Amino acid sequence: MSNYNTFFKKAKCSHCDNHIVIQRKYSGENLCLKCFQQNIEKIVYKTISKYEMLKPQDRIIVALSGGKDSIALLYNLYMIQNRTHNSKPLIALTIDEGIKDYRENSIKKAKDFCKKYNIEYRIISFKEKIGNTLNEIVKMKKETPDYKYACNYCATIRRRLLNDGAKELGGTILAMGHNLTDFAETYLMNILYNRLDIIANQYFFKEENKKISQFYIKKIFPLIRIPEEEIFLYSNIKKFDYYPSHCPYREQDPIIRKRVLDFIQQCKESSPEIEFNLLNGFLELSKGLYHQKGNRNYNSCQICGYPCGTGKFCTFCKYIQEFKK
Repeated sequence: MSNYNTFFKKAKCSHCDNHIVIQRKYSGENLCLKCFQQNIEKIVYKTISKYEMLKPQDRIIVALSGGKDSIALLYNLYMIQNRTHNSKPLIALTIDEGIKDYRENSIKKAKDFCKKYNIEYRIISFKEKIGNTLNEIVKMKKETPDYKYACNYCATIRRRLLNDGAKELGGTILAMGHNLTDFAETYLMNILYNRLDIIANQYFFKEENKKISQFYIKKIFPLIRIPEEEIFLYSNIKKFDYYPSHCPYREQDPIIRKRVLDFIQQCKESSPEIEFNLLNGFLELSKGLYHQKGNRNYNSCQICGYPCGTGKFCTFCKYIQEFKK
């Protein structure tokens, strides 16, 4: 990400008389620093309201990595909770995958932020829960013919540990720091791989399935209408002390997600609104597919009992069995 000073231009703010502004190409707005911060926080609040993400009595667990997105999310939820009568205190939860240097440094940022705002903070580690760090898993599997790349193992295990950890902490909501760019990228990947069931299952207003909800906590994504570069700007203007680097495995492994992101960034050069178009496409398609497909039947994993589609075992348990071998 570029130095954030390069985003500032000399022009008049669209909302006040200040003249050092950030230009929003997708909307044509000019926003000074103060108006930009206020606007980002308003978008977060309105997103939560529009998509009915929270109720006052919810116990919110925030997935905190120590990066810009999760810290910006935690700060905004902290401010909202402080203004909400009789709301429950937040709990921040970090998953320690055991990625040497990277996770150690980001955990320090997460701890320091929570200490500053007096937010309860918990850590769950791969090593503690499944017996191996991600580094150990990659070393074990890398030379085998069924190696899946670190990101595939990590995503499956992190999702399960975040879900179970949030439930163990008494949470009713798991708040995730996925921004607009993340959502556009994931939606396009699901289209490319014809993952229509996943898109249908991500519909924001789906009815609660009691069989499923006994296993999975509800996830919310309050940053979905904010592009990644604006989270970057916001976090720097607010002077949040976050860990700036991406996971080294994301940089090393030839995963298609990086190529999809590069494609979206290229499209944005001529069509700045492209991420919003993809989000709106997701919202429409997920609604249509959800109502078209109706309630699906799920098998239960024969090891952990979690829903597992049409197979006998969920992906999480398949991986754990592989690691034991």
